[in-house]
Amino acid sequence: MADSSKRCQNCGDSMQNFRKLQADEFDYVLSRVGRAEAGNYRRCDNGHCLRVQHYFKYGKGFDLPLSFR
Repeated sequence: MADSSKRCQNCGDSMQNFRKLQADEFDYVLSRVGRAEAGNYRRCDNGHCLRVQHYFKYGKGFDLPLSFR
């Protein structure tokens, strides 16, 4: 189930549904932001988008590597 829609910078700054991270995605995010913040990140559920971002701060995010497609 996707979380409510949020702005996605990778998708033309349009509103997209974001979902909770899968285990491998979470591990990658954990390595980038640390345990205290990793649980607040969600992934764009657009299908081809690799953006993960903070649930409350859409500007705080980054792309997953291409291997996550």
